[in-house]
Amino acid sequence: MMRDQDKPFVLYRRGPWNFTIMPRGTMGWTQFGVWMALFGVLTIGFAVYAESQEGGPESWPEFWVALAAYLAAVLLWSLASIRWMKARAEVIDVEAMLKLKREQERKGRR
Repeated sequence: MMRDQDKPFVLYRRGPWNFTIMPRGTMGWTQFGVWMALFGVLTIGFAVYAESQEGGPESWPEFWVALAAYLAAVLLWSLASIRWMKARAEVIDVEAMLKLKREQERKGRR
């Protein structure tokens, strides 16, 4: 198991569905870059295919099927990347930090 300091991503959690994931250090940015480069290959592949289908209404059914497949792949790719980065991220609970800070400020005023 990785220590939190060795993890390539930081996840700032503000709620169950409200979070931000940031790459940390060279390793995090490299992993994020490779992930996005692979996504770029998928996008360029779809763009090349879409251009080849340009021609008229007879090519529309194939284009719409390809577009639906591409959008499904984007959804799966996004969900997989979030899950993959969350598994390799140090989690910082922003709400807990703010609560602790408020308590310390309250104690400091007494």
